[in-house]
Amino acid sequence: MLAIAVFALVGIFVLLLGVRLSGARRAALMRRWPGLLFAGAAAVLALRGAVQPALLCAAMAVLLWQFWPRIGRLLQRPAPAIDLADAEARRLLNVGIGASEAEIRGAYREKMRSAHPDRGGATAHAARLTAARDLLLRAFRRG
Repeated sequence: MLAIAVFALVGIFVLLLGVRLSGARRAALMRRWPGLLFAGAAAVLALRGAVQPALLCAAMAVLLWQFWPRIGRLLQRPAPAIDLADAEARRLLNVGIGASEAEIRGAYREKMRSAHPDRGGATAHAARLTAARDLLLRAFRRG
């Protein structure tokens, strides 16, 4: 009965901590998830009376907390090189990297509603929007 009460309190604490943390801190905490997992296992083992396995899990939690972010960076694939023209076109049309062809066309239409020369917009800006759309659609079809 005591173990259930302790688990309930820990669960409530973790939930409240997750709600109170900002998105950036929550993301930094989640990058260290193996350390948290082993710390939880150590707490469960300690509550069950298994002292030596609890100490082993606690030691693993400390090691993983310290070294997992470094290991994760070593295991990550290098980020693909970002073409500056592509990044500028995405910024101009306000679409993300994973935008579909339909999203690119929709964003272009939305921007052209106000930028078209027939509606009082500048010709140069409309030309930049068209060039950005064409660049992104070519890149979308290639890759």
